[in-house]
Amino acid sequence: MHYNREILSSVLRDMEREHTARTELFAQRREEVYARLPRVREIDRELSGTAAAVLHAALAAGDDPADAIEQLKTRNLELQAQRRALLEQNGFGANYLDETPLCEACGDSGYVGTEPCDCLKKRYAARLTEELSTILPITDQNFERFRLDYYSDVPDGRLGMSARENMEYNLSICRAYADRFSVHSPNLLLYGSTGLGKTFLSSCIAKVVSEHGFSVAYDTSIRIFSSYESVKFGAADASEAARRVRKYEQCDLLIIDDLGTEMATAFTVSALYGLLADRLMRRRPMIVNTNLLPTEFEKRYSPAIASRLTGEFEQLRFFGDDIRAKKRRGTL
Repeated sequence: MHYNREILSSVLRDMEREHTARTELFAQRREEVYARLPRVREIDRELSGTAAAVLHAALAAGDDPADAIEQLKTRNLELQAQRRALLEQNGFGANYLDETPLCEACGDSGYVGTEPCDCLKKRYAARLTEELSTILPITDQNFERFRLDYYSDVPDGRLGMSARENMEYNLSICRAYADRFSVHSPNLLLYGSTGLGKTFLSSCIAKVVSEHGFSVAYDTSIRIFSSYESVKFGAADASEAARRVRKYEQCDLLIIDDLGTEMATAFTVSALYGLLADRLMRRRPMIVNTNLLPTEFEKRYSPAIASRLTGEFEQLRFFGDDIRAKKRRGTL
């Protein structure tokens, strides 16, 4: 899994701020309790100092440290019982001063050894989904809201199935892809006319994948190639464009929307080939949405690109009536 360093750093900073705020809260609680109950302060001081004092005395006298440790345990238990009783009797609650971390596994550091803790992974996944929601309408475009009844159940004579049957198959493939996504997942090519649900299903996949903690880059082909051009020719937004390009190349899942709507030039063909070749070589999954038919790839781009799009991607065909047009006409 590739972690977006900017997002990961932001999450870790939030955790550090929360940890600091929690530490300050318990410091304030101690001062509050100590002011009202000086005996609690005395108990805390004794608890923090008894271990060293008892062991030092035992060692200095040449006694068996085991006996000293047993005495220490007994004394500490007595002091803790007094402390709890005092707190409860004065309305604070027995655990009012227990400064325990929110996550016992990592102590709120985010890591268990050198591995990210589950608490960090959950926060990171939530942040990925939050960031994705600024790009895609994932609140409205998710698997639960996908409508198969928008598609005709009349069989297509040429294809031997109805648009609804075809979409049932496409939906099942996309659901399984999202649920089982890993860095070893295959690539998907979603192709067909406009308004048939390619972008919608891609958004559904992106939402689930990001919720599982994988980084997703979703952009149109026009914006992707514009970013590459900005970097290549040093445009005013070159720095921001370079950040986007790194995300296209390094994210766990790249979704290229509307491939074929960009202006086909030698530069865009070269950029597309480089992006595809690099991600295929590194085995980083992609989803490509396009209104083009696979037979048109070679003519629009190049034989090398056509070979990769048709040979390295699982193809899902979309056909039927334009759903967006139906909605505009009020026939849905």
